[in-house]
Amino acid sequence: MYCTNCGRKLPEDGSPCVCRQQPAQPEQQTYTQPVQPQQNYGAPTQNFQMPPQYYAQPPVQYPVQRPITPVHGVLKSFFASPLFLITAILFSANLLFQIIASLFPQDPAYIVNQIYSNLPYEMQFIISPGDLYSALSDAQSGTTVGTVIGMLITGGLMAAAYWITYISAKNPSIPATKTAGLTIMKVFSIINLVVMSLAEVLCVVLAVIFGVALAGNDYGYMDEMMSVIFVFLIAACIFGFVVLIFEIIYEAKVIKMLNSAKNAMLTGMVPNKASMFVAVICFISAAVSFFSVFGDAVLYGWIRVPLGLTSVALNVLYGLLVLQFNKMLKNAGMAR
Repeated sequence: MYCTNCGRKLPEDGSPCVCRQQPAQPEQQTYTQPVQPQQNYGAPTQNFQMPPQYYAQPPVQYPVQRPITPVHGVLKSFFASPLFLITAILFSANLLFQIIASLFPQDPAYIVNQIYSNLPYEMQFIISPGDLYSALSDAQSGTTVGTVIGMLITGGLMAAAYWITYISAKNPSIPATKTAGLTIMKVFSIINLVVMSLAEVLCVVLAVIFGVALAGNDYGYMDEMMSVIFVFLIAACIFGFVVLIFEIIYEAKVIKMLNSAKNAMLTGMVPNKASMFVAVICFISAAVSFFSVFGDAVLYGWIRVPLGLTSVALNVLYGLLVLQFNKMLKNAGMAR
């Protein structure tokens, strides 16, 4: 038999193997290095929280709240006054009468007869009734629709400007009157200035051309009459230039007043006094319009009378508004 430990042959007497009798050798111990925990410096631990990141936000722009001054109160009182309300009502009524008069024009034959009945006998040979009738007929048929549309646009915007200003001034929840109405008035004042200036210049140029044409022809026994007409046309040209100058000054003063009132609404600064030149021109225009009412009634019929009367009343109200504005500034101690 052999030893199961060392593989030697066992003694026959049954004694143990020699390997069992040798001193035991110490077991060779192997050193095992302890496992060190791995540290990951790149990733956060389970309970670690990243600090909040603050990014630069664009600054929020808030509208500048201007302080409410006594000027705002004076302007609100002015635009909420009964006089301004009456002006808004009359302007709307005048627009309505303009549209009605445009929709029902007078017969051109009636207008031609009225013109010829008031012309001197010598002048009736110069102007042909047939040509004048044709010109008036073409003008009425071609401009009626365009005139009504133009009135609805321009007049409607101006009427809206009056009502916007009055309603915002009457509203107690709004500390300052809105400036949208004054902006519309200012734009139309500028347009009116340009259009009227061009119209006046065109009329003056046509009068000069007509006068030169009359002066260059030989009318025989009517030379004296033509000389009078030529002098009249020259005087009309001079008058047209004078009227043009006054209209330019008037519209410039109106635009300046509107700018001053609008700036006062926005900033609360004391506005300038309204120009008395504007008030005087308004009263003069009212007087001229009053006398022209009768002429329009003769030429165009009585349908033009309400239109003429409201025009007279509006010019008077414009002048009174200028006086009231200056009076309110004076009573508030803001006149300058």
